[in-house]
Amino acid sequence: MSVPVRQNLYRKYRPQRFSELSGQEHISRTIQAAVASDRISHAYMFSGPRGTGKTSAARLLAKILNCLNLEKDSNGLPDCCRVCDNCRRIEDMNFMDIIEIDAASNNGVEDIRQMREKVKYRPAEGRYKIYIIDEVHMLSGSAFNAFLKTLEEPPPNVIFVLATTDPQKVPATIISRCQCFDFHSVSRRTIQVRLEEIVRLESAEGIFPAFESEALAMIAECAQGGFRDGLSLLDQIASSTSEQPVKLDHVLKLTRRLSYTTLKEITNAVFSHDLGTVVKLLNELYSLGYEPLTIGRDLLEYLRRCMILKIDTDANQLLDLPTEQAGEICRQVATLEVRYIIGAVSRVERALLNIRSSFQARVLLESELIRLGLGDEIFASEAMEKRIEQLEQKVAALRKIAARPAGMVMTPAAPSAAPSPLHSRPVLTSVPSSRSSAPPPLPENVVPMTSRQSDPVLDFRNAVGRRSNVCQALLVNARIKKPEGGTLVIFLEQAFAAGKLKESKNIALLTEAAKEVFTNVDVVKIQVPGNNNESAPPPPRESHREQIARLDEQARQKVLQKPSIADAVDTFGGEIVDIEE
Repeated sequence: MSVPVRQNLYRKYRPQRFSELSGQEHISRTIQAAVASDRISHAYMFSGPRGTGKTSAARLLAKILNCLNLEKDSNGLPDCCRVCDNCRRIEDMNFMDIIEIDAASNNGVEDIRQMREKVKYRPAEGRYKIYIIDEVHMLSGSAFNAFLKTLEEPPPNVIFVLATTDPQKVPATIISRCQCFDFHSVSRRTIQVRLEEIVRLESAEGIFPAFESEALAMIAECAQGGFRDGLSLLDQIASSTSEQPVKLDHVLKLTRRLSYTTLKEITNAVFSHDLGTVVKLLNELYSLGYEPLTIGRDLLEYLRRCMILKIDTDANQLLDLPTEQAGEICRQVATLEVRYIIGAVSRVERALLNIRSSFQARVLLESELIRLGLGDEIFASEAMEKRIEQLEQKVAALRKIAARPAGMVMTPAAPSAAPSPLHSRPVLTSVPSSRSSAPPPLPENVVPMTSRQSDPVLDFRNAVGRRSNVCQALLVNARIKKPEGGTLVIFLEQAFAAGKLKESKNIALLTEAAKEVFTNVDVVKIQVPGNNNESAPPPPRESHREQIARLDEQARQKVLQKPSIADAVDTFGGEIVDIEE
């Protein structure tokens, strides 16, 4: 005599009608409306977290398409009858026109080719032949390519349903050929209601323990939005206990979760700076077999709740907590600053990342909670550490300035309200000799290493630089003749630089700078040697170091004087950080 095999709860209570597909009503209504209007697609994509009903919805779609006697639900939409021969055979998993393929183990090109050969045959029992491909993202690239044409133009009465927990790995060419449905994580309250219903049904059928409401609420929380995880955990706990009813403590021991009361005690000790109680509570948990990673995980979730309820006391709809717990958390964080709670969340999250690779995970968790228990002192020390780090960076930058040749100086980027990647590091500019350009001003409190006599031509270049970096760059290789009769003549070798400076706005800028320096200048002329009768002044005599700096700057300015770069700097502003060939 054979003994009947007991089914797991998640298989026994799999939804058999669209009205039973809890938590995914938006998908149920859409599919039922499509069936009612006879607008069925040839391919569907079901994506979402594990245990949210993707495969169940695929089977329900196959059932409603092959049902011989559709019924109307409470909303007037068609649903499965569960009475006809097709419905019963589909529920018994022996309906020939529903083919389920596990793409995790059948992910090669040959598997897709075999499916393509079978697709061309007409349905054997029902009106539609349904192919359900689970975890479709596991198919190989070549298998996806082999599947494209069949998915786009399948034979009549053939429908594909692709299910995946990772839609990002599915090629866009596949997704574009499907109607896509996103399955959502189910709320804790919805899972708890379903668990209460199943416990009631199981208790009526035979020996099944009763559960306290708090125990079912913890099971629903551990499910993390998935019905299958919740039912599997319920089945495991019911099989491992004989006590009546099952209490919260038993669920906590099996799931290795911390109770709300324990988490509240730890955070109260941290918030009230009671460091001794923090250490005592942690040691008690260690003695009960709890690992630092488990403690930190639950503590991080509790601190997240504190942060959200501190920001918005009416945010319990998002957290889905019991009303009493939400009220207690609001009172717990009433006197705390949001900045402190956010810092606590960041620190515990960082500690969790380090715990996985730490040799002394307990010490790491204890030290982080003690630091949080110190209150604002920890944030003050963090601010001091950050300031010291910034000062060290500035000192290092000044040392680099002192170590550079005379022709190279460092200028710090100008501060702005919205920092950009351009100002994320010191700006390196190259300046030639003292007769061709002036170095930028040194940082504050830095005494210049050399002194220099006033030079009107040099002052003119600086005055231009204060008005336009582009014009100053174009004047790098210019020869400037001292003004005569109210006219300042500038000689340039490059035709592009001369043409750029001859623009009306640049001429006005140069004239303004010349009046500032020479006072008696009314006109600025731009000349290119050889195109007029005036001769350019001879180039100044240079030292060996100045000559090297000038040649280096000329190589840089050759790139900077390209029209596209000059126009970009002129339009958007900013400074040139570096140039690499």
